[in-house]
Amino acid sequence: MTSPPMSRKTGYPSDGYGDERSSEPTPVFALKELVARLYREQNKIHDLLSSLSFALRSLKNLNQFLELTPLIASRVTDASGGALILVRGDGCFRLERLHCQADKGCLLVRQSMELAVHEVTEAGGIAHWPMSTLMQQLDEAVKRRLAPDVQVFGATILVKNKERGWIYVFSHDRDYNWTETRQKLIRLVADQTAVAIENDELAAELRKKERLDRELEIGAEIQVQLLPRHCPTVSGIELAARCKTANRVGGDYYD
Repeated sequence: MTSPPMSRKTGYPSDGYGDERSSEPTPVFALKELVARLYREQNKIHDLLSSLSFALRSLKNLNQFLELTPLIASRVTDASGGALILVRGDGCFRLERLHCQADKGCLLVRQSMELAVHEVTEAGGIAHWPMSTLMQQLDEAVKRRLAPDVQVFGATILVKNKERGWIYVFSHDRDYNWTETRQKLIRLVADQTAVAIENDELAAELRKKERLDRELEIGAEIQVQLLPRHCPTVSGIELAARCKTANRVGGDYYD
């Protein structure tokens, strides 16, 4: 007597109707993977922007905050690196910070941007051209100086409606797309940078005012010691006098 042949089981489960499932990923599975990836990406961007906001509230040194801006800008936009160019007090441009990943042509990018800054500064139009024109010239020089295989995108930094610099991100990936979401993200980083610069300037003005107030206070104390407190009495003469200071220090002595 011969035994019946045993059926060979495959490694694929059945769908209940006798058909074996394919090992290829289904559209539903691919959609779930896409949603999960977008969720992770959204959480990463949220964490980076939260860190930048925390630094804006916590750091009192502007230079420490500026160290973070190119890094955060490049991370939230998935770029290879970022750069920050600001206008100095004398109206000249300066490459303040540069961040790029290792082995990504960082030295060439730095040299190209420094040459662009030097080109606009040495053109002699700092004192003659409006800042909006100079900012446009700087942007054109940066894009012209960088290598053809480097994509660069930027946003202006506006402080009290005045252009104070550029924040750039650049990528060596040919498939890198400058999407609307990435434009909004770098605009957000630029706005945070503008707030930090304005806060630093307001703090400097406050310190100056406090110093002047202290000098006036000291001057008023000295003046009180120098001026007579009472009208002198002279035999045979009636005197009337009044001392009124203009603003804690100074004023005239009337008699």
